Amino acid sequence: MGKVKGKHRLDKYYHLAKEHGYRSRAAWKLIQLESKFSFLRSSRAVLDLCAAPGGWMQVSVERVPVGSLVIGVDLVPIRPVRGAIGVEEDITKPQCRAAIKRLMAENGCRAFDLVLHDGSPNVGGAWAQEATSQNALVIDSVKLATEFLAAKGTFVTKVFRSQDYSAVLYCLRQLFEKVEVDKPAASRSTSAEIYILGFKYKAPSKIDPRLLDVKHLFEGGKEPPKVVDVLRGTKQKRHRDGYEDGQSILRKVCSAADFIWSDSPLEILGSVTSIDFKDPACLPIKDHTLTTEEVETLCDDLRVLGKQDFKHLLKWRISIRKALSPSNKATSTTTDVEHENKDDDNKDNEDERILNEMEELT
Repeated sequence: MGKVKGKHRLDKYYHLAKEHGYRSRAAWKLIQLESKFSFLRSSRAVLDLCAAPGGWMQVSVERVPVGSLVIGVDLVPIRPVRGAIGVEEDITKPQCRAAIKRLMAENGCRAFDLVLHDGSPNVGGAWAQEATSQNALVIDSVKLATEFLAAKGTFVTKVFRSQDYSAVLYCLRQLFEKVEVDKPAASRSTSAEIYILGFKYKAPSKIDPRLLDVKHLFEGGKEPPKVVDVLRGTKQKRHRDGYEDGQSILRKVCSAADFIWSDSPLEILGSVTSIDFKDPACLPIKDHTLTTEEVETLCDDLRVLGKQDFKHLLKWRISIRKALSPSNKATSTTTDVEHENKDDDNKDNEDERILNEMEELT
């Protein structure tokens, strides 16, 4: 398990982890996922893969029912966590399976209700290689989950939104009745990581071995790219799923000023990955009280947003347009003002129509 060193890790979640006695800031990612999806409180047996230094084990022990079994596995030793069992094994090796089975037998556990995976490989170097190694590790954890997870059980894993992301998503959708994708607030916006949650494991009697074959899956088992549509997306929820295949590491940026004063905001939201405030023309927008920290966070990565998030951005756009427009009209003649007011009213009415249509679709 690699560790991030330097000032970049010393954010508020790092300090919160220290204050609450958690061994890593990643503990807050699990806390936030649990708050949204509530999978720990009903789990009597939890298997945490790539668990070092033990932050997710600590959170699990705190939130599972009293007397539940929590096992953490990692290549490196895990300092003892009260209420949990640490195992030093490689999750890709048969010895790991044997050790888990032994502990299950000793504790009267037939299957796990929840399997967690927050691991990253120690590869370094090129981004593409690291992302592929990360997602290959995810498939290794899926293999263990298919062996030890109870029917209707839950699987939570970190993935990288790389060229292999869609293939991982495809794999999990074959094995679970419901698959959700989420990026908790504790996950840095600059990070390509995102979390996939599989609910209600189907526990098939037979699984096509190609589904868990990294070479086959990453080269030929991907889903087709999804169509971009932030307004009328029904079954295709590209933005909530993260980056589509081939687009994961590309950033297409639009300035906040262009978005605010554009006549086609939906086209912008559906075609760029982020909205930034770096242009000098964006300074009045960035400094305005209506541009909250939440708005800036939503603008930073559009491809993981849902409909309600887009609705929030459109409402912010309407409000900021109204707030900033009067200053542009101060030097206009009466006739100019009347024409501008009429044009702005038409644009605002169009924005309101878009919001109403989004509300009806939602």
